[in-house]
Amino acid sequence: MRSRIVLISVAMIGGVGAAAPAPLQNGMPRDFLFADGARVKLEDLRGKVVIVNIWATWCLPCRAELPLLNAYYRRHRSEGLVVIGIAVDPGKAKGDQMVSPGIGYPQARHVFGRDLTVASVPTNYVFARNGRLESIAAQSFDARSIERLVGPLLKAK
Repeated sequence: MRSRIVLISVAMIGGVGAAAPAPLQNGMPRDFLFADGARVKLEDLRGKVVIVNIWATWCLPCRAELPLLNAYYRRHRSEGLVVIGIAVDPGKAKGDQMVSPGIGYPQARHVFGRDLTVASVPTNYVFARNGRLESIAAQSFDARSIERLVGPLLKAK
């Protein structure tokens, strides 16, 4: 099933919204607006290993992957790991609540830029500390695959 994440094309300049699509960085939007209202730019995360997990509430492999990602994030965040969750069906959240309660990593409600289409969920983007896209996988992580891919990136300084 093909899912579409609708991205909001708004750039804040001097407090005034202007319609200007933000370019994609390594195939991902540059800006994320989180459920708590914080806005983060992907380039501001240089020096960190970043996983962007795109999932859906109706996706069983996605829901099975969430606790694994959450545990891995909690174990490795002090080493510079950042995980960002984006649900393709955030309308199920009420107001500004987190899309998936109990998850410790940030969950974006919106990303800014052009529409991003993913072929399937889950899809995981993994970025190295230097901002380079290391992997795009249209599948869920298991304990072995996340350690094999992300572990060496965390060790690299």
